[in-house]
Amino acid sequence: MRKLLIAWVSLTFCLPAFADWVSYQRNANSEELYDNQFLSRQGGLVKLWTLTEYTQPITSLEGQELLSEKFLTAIDCAARKIGSEKVMKYAERRAEGKLISTMDTMLRMTSVRKGSSDEVLIDRVCQ
Repeated sequence: MRKLLIAWVSLTFCLPAFADWVSYQRNANSEELYDNQFLSRQGGLVKLWTLTEYTQPITSLEGQELLSEKFLTAIDCAARKIGSEKVMKYAERRAEGKLISTMDTMLRMTSVRKGSSDEVLIDRVCQ
């Protein structure tokens, strides 16, 4: 019985956690979403996952088709700046299916353009 309980607990922690994606911008070619469960919020700095889903497959630099890209995003609410630390490209929507590529990047915070999807995201997240 104890082995069964240990196996069940181990399996529970190994199952993937599904994000609570919230749409914040949509156009004819893509939809942009963010995970409602922030990774961290320290003062005015917020870290969260954002997702871009494409209506039609696009071709990656690796020559493979993808339907979604997930970004580890940092937002400085006070300075109204945004940046990404990681990009992950997936064959399916909702960051599912085959992982085509992943890239860690140095975080560079940039100011957002007025009327951009980044501005919409900051307005939602930094309330």
